[in-house]
Amino acid sequence: KLVGERRRPPYRWWVLGPERSGSYIHIDPLGTSAWNALLTGHKCWALFPPATPKEVVAPKHAGGREAISWWRHVYPTLVDAADPAHRPMTVIQRPGETVFVPGGWWHVVLNLDVAMAVTQNFCSPTNFDTVWLRTRKSRPKMALKWQDELRDAEDDGQHRQPDREQRPSEGPVPQRVPAVREAQQRQRPHLGASCCSRR
Repeated sequence: KLVGERRRPPYRWWVLGPERSGSYIHIDPLGTSAWNALLTGHKCWALFPPATPKEVVAPKHAGGREAISWWRHVYPTLVDAADPAHRPMTVIQRPGETVFVPGGWWHVVLNLDVAMAVTQNFCSPTNFDTVWLRTRKSRPKMALKWQDELRDAEDDGQHRQPDREQRPSEGPVPQRVPAVREAQQRQRPHLGASCCSRR
């Protein structure tokens, strides 16, 4: 809002995808957090904390950069990884549920059937310092505009100035809606075959 819609990178989407489509393993841009509200269908998510090395979650494999290939080739090797820190947090999202992904968390999503969702990336007081540092580095013109707007808004007491000294944090643990939390408490299913095969 403070940098204007023209300068602001894409941040809000309506997404529709068929069975076996999805998004490849990634971290959301500029340290932003995200929410994904599922309207119809089912999604299978795998999430990893920021400290998880890229070579663990995105190794080279035969399948290319499609979500289905990641689930087929990489997920089975990580679900029972020797290092518990490399095991994914696996979530099945159902219609009406919202998944929150903190900034810096690796995640990959597979549509288990035709799925429609609304999703948005955002900056909040929790991740502001991380987003500020990454924006300043990768989008310097936008950062200058943002800083000018923050300086103007500071008089209103509504916004705070970026803390240049603070280091980016790893972010909080993802919060899940109650239905997903209950599903996680039940025995974790092996999703390697069921997420990747047609019904």
